[in-house]
Amino acid sequence: MTLEAPEQPAPPVSVVRRCLNCGSALPGRYCANCSQAADVHLPSARELLHEALEGITHSDSRLWRTLCLLWFKPGKLTQEYVAGRRASYLPPFRLYLVLSIIFFLVASVSNTHTTFVRFDDTTSKSGAPESECASVYATKFAVTVFGRDWAPRIKHACGEIARDNGANLFHLFVGTSPKAMFIFLPLIAFLHMLMYWRPRHRYAEHLLFFLHVHAFFFSVITLAVLSADAAETWPSLNPVWRWVPLLLWSLPLYTVIAMRRVFGRSWAGTLLKAFALIVVYLVVLSITLVGVFVYAVLQL
Repeated sequence: MTLEAPEQPAPPVSVVRRCLNCGSALPGRYCANCSQAADVHLPSARELLHEALEGITHSDSRLWRTLCLLWFKPGKLTQEYVAGRRASYLPPFRLYLVLSIIFFLVASVSNTHTTFVRFDDTTSKSGAPESECASVYATKFAVTVFGRDWAPRIKHACGEIARDNGANLFHLFVGTSPKAMFIFLPLIAFLHMLMYWRPRHRYAEHLLFFLHVHAFFFSVITLAVLSADAAETWPSLNPVWRWVPLLLWSLPLYTVIAMRRVFGRSWAGTLLKAFALIVVYLVVLSITLVGVFVYAVLQL
């Protein structure tokens, strides 16, 4: 008679937890594939506040470390990124986008654009005051481009500008400028690359350089606009406003120092290339701004 061992129950099948975001297996508290937390319950208001404060404090050191290099060490951020030391700083595109958005937001609500375009009243032959733009309506003219007469559009735009002294035109101009910068920046980076043909630097390095330089530009001009508004609101701050033009003069100086640090030429060679860059920059920027202005006028 043989005794058979009692049959052991099969071990329970363990259920593998999976990430709700990407479906990968969850070995711990965070997904190894997409980094989402395993705990995704709907947080309470207190938990949301704690999460917001934690996010601010954790990113604060990286933010201020990035801004300190941007403001006080021209070109150093570009050097750090090219050298591969990137985790301690904000990504270049994010830094540029944040500072450019702040600038265009401040510019759109600034008090300094109230007379962006202004038509003064004149006296007509009948003695009644009329806008200078009224003569545009009375004049018969034709502007033909690509077989299309743009005179009606010009007359309509003139009337819209005269109606609110260009306030709507200004908002359209500011709203279109960020889009134009995405064409302007790659173009100026390409032209700058041609100045450093030997020894050659990669195009991406020039683009990173201008992202950081323009991030500095936007921060300085934002400060200038805020200072102008503050001086207009509180006249006692006018002595402070007098120092702002000196701050604007730091833009070309900053560019020269950044070029010297990133691309490593002699001071004489850097100054020569900086002069050529300023000329090319102003020409391309003028063409870009004229294009943005014409586009804004046609949208009225």
